[in-house]
Amino acid sequence: MRLLPPVTTPQSAVPILTPLSDAQLAKNAPLPLTPQTPYSQLNDEAINDSGQPDTSTRTRYPTVTDAPLSKSQSDALAVELNALYKSVMDSLGSKDARYIQRVYATVVYSEIIARSLLAAAGRMPSKRSLVSTWLLGTSLLSFSKILNNMELGHNVMHGQYDWMQHPHLNSQKFDWDIVCPAPLWQHSHNYLHHTFTNIVGRDHDVGYHLIRVTDEQPWTPEDRYNMFSTAVLAFGFEWAVAFHDIQISADEYADSPDLHKIMQQKSRALFAKIGRQIGKDYIALPSVVALTLGRRSAFSTLSGNMTANTIRNLWTWAVIFCGHFTEQAHIYTHLDANESKGDWYVRQILGSSNIKGSKWFHLLTGNLSHQIEHHIFPDMPAGHYAKIAPQVQAICRKYGLSYNTGRFGTQFKQVLGRIYHFSKPSEKEWQAYMQSTKNADSTTHKDDRSAANLENKLEDKLAIENTSGLTRFLPPVVRKAISYAW
Repeated sequence: MRLLPPVTTPQSAVPILTPLSDAQLAKNAPLPLTPQTPYSQLNDEAINDSGQPDTSTRTRYPTVTDAPLSKSQSDALAVELNALYKSVMDSLGSKDARYIQRVYATVVYSEIIARSLLAAAGRMPSKRSLVSTWLLGTSLLSFSKILNNMELGHNVMHGQYDWMQHPHLNSQKFDWDIVCPAPLWQHSHNYLHHTFTNIVGRDHDVGYHLIRVTDEQPWTPEDRYNMFSTAVLAFGFEWAVAFHDIQISADEYADSPDLHKIMQQKSRALFAKIGRQIGKDYIALPSVVALTLGRRSAFSTLSGNMTANTIRNLWTWAVIFCGHFTEQAHIYTHLDANESKGDWYVRQILGSSNIKGSKWFHLLTGNLSHQIEHHIFPDMPAGHYAKIAPQVQAICRKYGLSYNTGRFGTQFKQVLGRIYHFSKPSEKEWQAYMQSTKNADSTTHKDDRSAANLENKLEDKLAIENTSGLTRFLPPVVRKAISYAW
């Protein structure tokens, strides 16, 4: 498993943003722009002396090292986007409240009907009616779980509906139907991912510690299994999300005297949530159905729950990856110490990708098919993303910024292409790896302690090494969580 470089205690992007001047805010209009080649083109193809693209240095997967816009241009872009954001947020009202409440009701009632169908399937008189009822129940339960995670859970936990002051449809109290507790996800996603989007070493969603997706991640032999690792991640996506914050926090709080206390709290919350989810879907409900309707109904319930969870995992993984790892999703190498709100907007735009589709498609993605709009306005109710998308695209075109969008099939193909591409080393990367191996071999005789061992904290080493029995076969991050929990 790849471990990205340890992260020091991060600072939020919001406090360090350079405020716009009063004159710019008063104008509420962009500064004049000089004609320029779109940044996306400059990043994809180097320009030779004759002014033509130099295809010999063309890169399919852009990495950003310098700011694409000047400070005056990014500040002007911020004025326009801030005005768009304010116009939407000022318009929120009862229509938006009714919408999210209808989504919540749909999730609840579709789950009740789906579980009833799965239980009834085992009592069907013929095999054909059993299969038909099971397929209907499983499909409806998959729909309910997808809607629960995407349009309801993800968006409510982003604080998009906190203005309603609803007793449970708010970011402080709502929890979704997966094994990851809300507070852990909000730390790794709402804070770290949305603050340090696509910055290698700061945004741990870049590869999820498992998959190589950029040249900035040094190639290792494990990357040959990129496609297999991706399949494992896709089928168990909720589990990857659940343990994601454990790995991040172990690095983030490594130097804190409260490391064990923090990790114990997180690990216990995680295992408690895992216990509730497994208990509900795989023990309690099948057992109740077995006692009331018989063994066949228990099996149809259990298999339906397992299938629905798998379908939900595959769908959410596909949507998330299509929003972040398409061919033209830009990766950043560092965080600008003087990053302004406009610079932050630019980074969100270039690092995200949209997916075209119907209204129902957008609903099932939680409107994360509008990933660009979500990343620049994460706390805006997602139902407004489709309405503002044309305006956001026009602003991007005006400032020469790439607005990456495409059909699901196109974006998904690009994601798989990117993952496969980075599973293989370039000639230079292979030579660098062989040289590092040779250097490591020569230093081993001089010092029995490897550089990796020196960097590891003693407590982290003990968390992984002091395990026995079946836990030895678990991934290191799982063993780490188990160690901290007790």
